[in-house]
Amino acid sequence: MSFEAALAEHPAPARLGDVSLRYEPSMLIGETPRPQRSLRPTLAWGAGLTGLVATLGLFVLEAPLASLWLTVGLSAACFALATRLEAWERRRRRFVANFGTTSLRLDFVSPIAGQPRTLVVAFDDVKSVDLVRQADGAHCLTVDFAPGPQTQVLREVLAAYIGEHELEQARRLLRVLEGAFGLGTAPADSPAFVAPGADSPMA
Repeated sequence: MSFEAALAEHPAPARLGDVSLRYEPSMLIGETPRPQRSLRPTLAWGAGLTGLVATLGLFVLEAPLASLWLTVGLSAACFALATRLEAWERRRRRFVANFGTTSLRLDFVSPIAGQPRTLVVAFDDVKSVDLVRQADGAHCLTVDFAPGPQTQVLREVLAAYIGEHELEQARRLLRVLEGAFGLGTAPADSPAFVAPGADSPMA
């Protein structure tokens, strides 16, 4: 059975929770939709520049020092807000399970700085894959990993807001990933164990 034939017989769901899923040759890719851009960052940058111009005008007019510090502070706050808004609007969660290189790529946004980050984790460094119930009653698919021998175990969400009607698909994806990571037995027809163009399953 070829990789393409395995997908045709048992295709991955097009969507699971808040991520869209697709298989490419020897890779499973899941990603959230790209957020819509708004005018908020542009407005914040404009307000910051306006504050700088106002500061320059007050300086030329020899305004009190307190007024200068106030406009400088407001400008700095606007620039910080603009940077934060741009990072927030670029946020996107993605994972790529590469069965050829046996590596898991995780693209996410850091919770404190709000900056995009990417980690590449070897399958051997993955400790568990779990379905966890969220506070709102939905489920999320998580992965626990330790990216180095001396590092603590970290957790990242692969798919969130999984509804009750999607749980069977989520459990099957969990088994596929557990088998790929060496944590359990994957479904026998899993495309993860079929080499692109091969005549028989790899496992």
